[in-house]
Amino acid sequence: MLSKWILPLLFAAGGSVGFAFIYHMRGKKLWFNALGGALTWLVYLLSMETGLTEGLCYAIAAGVGTLYSEIMARALKTPVTTFVIAVNIPMVPGSSLFYSLLGLLENDTATFIQKGKYALGVSVALAMGIFVATMGFRLVKDALSRRKAY
Repeated sequence: MLSKWILPLLFAAGGSVGFAFIYHMRGKKLWFNALGGALTWLVYLLSMETGLTEGLCYAIAAGVGTLYSEIMARALKTPVTTFVIAVNIPMVPGSSLFYSLLGLLENDTATFIQKGKYALGVSVALAMGIFVATMGFRLVKDALSRRKAY
């Protein structure tokens, strides 16, 4: 249980804190970023348990992380971008990108293609999750503001 659930969540929170720190977040904003990173990774792990495809799991987790970011950024009066980046950073396929480029430099075409395809697939899934959640949030927000205008 510790190595499957708790440690990955702690590492995801730590990664989010590191990037939030880069964006000059301090105090409670830093901790809400950590919570968001852990939440995003938890959603990914839970969706993997359901048997969904890995790409769909990344997209769902990125969507949940983005919705969390939209809500928390408004609650804490902070730009949404700083939350979206820090909360979703634990899911970026850094090792696949590294090994893909290493394969390119070492003329290992098979590794380059295999790792590159994986990194590209995860990146597209993350982008789609972020896009759908952002657009959905804006549509709901605009609909609610129009409803209040009447």
